[in-house]
This record gives sequence, structure tokens and C-alpha cells, in this order.
Amino acid sequence: MNTQPQDDTTPDEPSQAADAIDKAPTDSASEPKAPKERQPITTNRIVLWVIVAAIGIYFVGTGLYGILVK
Repeated sequence: MNTQPQDDTTPDEPSQAADAIDKAPTDSASEPKAPKERQPITTNRIVLWVIVAAIGIYFVGTGLYGILVK
């Protein structure tokens, strides 16, 4: 049995170079990904757009009315 300590040259923590290699992009990253399925338009979004459009039409209408009456 060998009782003398052996030189352990392996570091306890990975080096920065090893971290960079682990984080390097792989071939799987270059594969095309399937497009995400679109979510259906919700009722809240439609109501919001109708309200915003109504306010916009009101501003344009009152602006034109103000120009024409003057």
C-alpha cells in the first residue's frame, strides 16, 4: 500500500475555459425551430381596439368639424 500523497492536478472548480466550452453553441442550435402557434384573439383585445378606434374617430371628427366651422 502506498501511503505517500499523490499530486492531484485536477482543479476543484471548473476553469473559465471549461465554462466557455460548456456554453458554446451546439449543432442543435442551428436546426430550424417550429413556429409558435398563434394565440386566438381575445374578446378583451377586440373591445380595447374598438374603444381606441372610437376615440380616434372622435378626435378626427371633432378636429375636422372645428376646421370646417371656423
